[in-house]
Amino acid sequence: MKCMGEIMSVRKSESRKLTKRTGLDPKLDRWLLAYAAAASAAGVGILALAQPSQAEVVYTPTHQVIRSRAMLALDLNQDGITDFTLSNVFSSCSIADFRRGVAPECSPVEFQDLEVLPQGANLVLENGSSFASALPPGKKVGPGDKFGAAYKMEGCSTFGGFLGVTSGPWRNVSDRYLGLEFSIQGQIHYGWARLNVSRKPDSCTTFPVLTGYAYETVPNKPIGTGKTSGTDEVSGSERPEAGTLGSLAQGGVLGNRKP
Repeated sequence: MKCMGEIMSVRKSESRKLTKRTGLDPKLDRWLLAYAAAASAAGVGILALAQPSQAEVVYTPTHQVIRSRAMLALDLNQDGITDFTLSNVFSSCSIADFRRGVAPECSPVEFQDLEVLPQGANLVLENGSSFASALPPGKKVGPGDKFGAAYKMEGCSTFGGFLGVTSGPWRNVSDRYLGLEFSIQGQIHYGWARLNVSRKPDSCTTFPVLTGYAYETVPNKPIGTGKTSGTDEVSGSERPEAGTLGSLAQGGVLGNRKP
């Protein structure tokens, strides 16, 4: 208020000098002073408003093979905290391992599971059953989707050298996406992880490859699978519209001017 008072005092002083020098009409002089006051008030108000934030997709390209009996930590926003763990569980044995004393040349048995394990309260988009969704490009991941705590991606078993049971939507796929919900400083964000998954013929030996991942910086904002860039302005209702200062001067002051 002190600042505004000083501005008004300077404006009045300058107005008096201008009137004496030019002989301006007192009514016009008062109008000019009112316009200056309105413009000053509007400028102060605009500066006081919060600046708009930027929504941004942060993308990390990579190429990491998840080998058998190995795990891969996924840190979406690279803050040093693991958000999800990708696990390639594999075991191979022989009938001799089940029947102690039987000759070791018995046919092998293999079991394999590819899993995504959320850390903390993080979640994975599910496909309506017990598996994590294998999304195609261009699908939205965000509020309203059905997420779960931990999900298998695909599984396999063999017996006697023959392929037995395979299951899950991630069997031999390319460019499929996990939909991910995770927390940054207590706020929910959405992201994706892209993988290729292949399997050795007539075997449960599986080769998952993580090829990239991304997340949306604005809390609760959906992200499209495969989207690797893009910014758009996110502003609150308090953000001034274009031309506000001019509208204020014209509508609030000029609009009240009498001919």
